[in-house]
Amino acid sequence: MARLPRLVIPNQPLHIMHRGNNRQDIFNSEDDMLRVKDDIAHGLEKSGCSLHAYVIMRNHLHLLITPDSKEQLAVFMQAMANRYVRYYNALHKRTGTLWEGRYKSCLVDSDSYLFSLYKYIEMNPVKADIVTNPCDYRWSSYSHNALAVEDKLITEHSLYSALGYNPDIRCKHYKELFNRLDITHQEEKITRATIAGEAYGSENFHKKIRPLVSRTTKLSTHGGDRKSESFKNQAG
Repeated sequence: MARLPRLVIPNQPLHIMHRGNNRQDIFNSEDDMLRVKDDIAHGLEKSGCSLHAYVIMRNHLHLLITPDSKEQLAVFMQAMANRYVRYYNALHKRTGTLWEGRYKSCLVDSDSYLFSLYKYIEMNPVKADIVTNPCDYRWSSYSHNALAVEDKLITEHSLYSALGYNPDIRCKHYKELFNRLDITHQEEKITRATIAGEAYGSENFHKKIRPLVSRTTKLSTHGGDRKSESFKNQAG
């Protein structure tokens, strides 16, 4: 069965998840983490895409990114991913693939669900029992978005910027919103939309974007048992 074209609309954010092949750890050290951050920065500069939130885990990463076009998103992903593969293969004297095939993505309804995606991404280390508070994890955007620690990777989304007129006020309001948001019932839906390559948003959002894309924005069926362990592990 042919793959559906990726849902990308200029200047509309996407949630992206990219994972190591066979779920292997690909970020094993501080040097690896620093290197992939540098590769992300390289990809952003080359493509002109804007990154709003991210987390780097041992075997995968999550990004909340806004591209100017589908072509620029491809430029970013190729530049970032290929650069890291060259570094990793040279370091470990290996050849071949490192990433698990095609990266996963979902188009995000920024008006209704943007901050749910921020929390979904930045809570990954807590869900994985690595830390008890997202502020204790160095390799995410939480420090910038909630603690006003400058991060050169981040371009603040307009809805984030609207939280306050200076960084301290924005962070204060972001933390309040982050702590108040309950995404318990959204987590599986976000994961499902990302794996399936759907749009994640309200029905009005789906209706709005359908004329702008060449495929369905929400698949009518999903293969497999959605309660199975294999599904639960798809994007975590």
